[in-house]
Amino acid sequence: MQHERDLQDANVVFFGGTAGIGQAAAVEIARRHANIRVVGRDPAAGAATVSALKQAGAASAVFARGDLSTVAGVKEAADAVLAWKPTLHGVVHSAMSAQRGKHITADGLEFAFALQYLARAMLNRLLVDALSASGDGRIIHISGAVGERQVPDLGDLQYERTRWTFFKSALGSHALSFLHIQEASRRWSDRPVTLTAACVGPTKTKVMLDPRMPPIMRLLGMIGTRPEVSARNAVTALVKASAADANGAILRKPKSWTPEPLAFDAGKATKLWDITSVLTAQHGVTL
Repeated sequence: MQHERDLQDANVVFFGGTAGIGQAAAVEIARRHANIRVVGRDPAAGAATVSALKQAGAASAVFARGDLSTVAGVKEAADAVLAWKPTLHGVVHSAMSAQRGKHITADGLEFAFALQYLARAMLNRLLVDALSASGDGRIIHISGAVGERQVPDLGDLQYERTRWTFFKSALGSHALSFLHIQEASRRWSDRPVTLTAACVGPTKTKVMLDPRMPPIMRLLGMIGTRPEVSARNAVTALVKASAADANGAILRKPKSWTPEPLAFDAGKATKLWDITSVLTAQHGVTL
């Protein structure tokens, strides 16, 4: 890729990078000789990933076990990142999980909301100062290509009054992340930080093939593209000389760089930001 920024000895964190798209992106960044921290749940997968990253050329590579499904776990993961490197050049979110039926976390939150929205929003807000310190911090969300109609009822984010379904939960968590990206890019417009959603389609990943996935999702996983292909825009967003054109935007097509500025309901974006602040404070974390 031409016109890349220099990532040698840069510090990049991958949340959920021990398999699939996140791992594929991490390997590409390792080839640029960056320092890489991978946060996941499986120590064996983490050790294998670290080995692959070092073999690819990473200046350094470490794995950290983390539970991103709880507020306390997210705060612990963020604190550990800051203890590792106080300056960050990139953060990539790819942590996702399959669940058969509605699952409630230890915090009493719906699982996809906790992992695929709240953890990402919390980590971004807890790490924004470290990202700003690099002078060019970049945040990338790996996501489905959802639209505004997938935004769930902000008054019923835990599906206590409305019927839970896998697709409403999964797609809704991505739509909430889009609201977060839109609001964060507005609030942080004076900071040297960019936020981008890199959308992907069906991909042959461990989570897509998980037996707890709906049959249609497993089928799409079997015929989907390779993780390396789905990771292209995430890698581009990290290495491009400037990602300013993708700040507060989504990249809907994984094989082409076509930023689409987010323009969801601004009132909902602000409301969700405030809901997030109150929710984390109720669990002992001030954002």
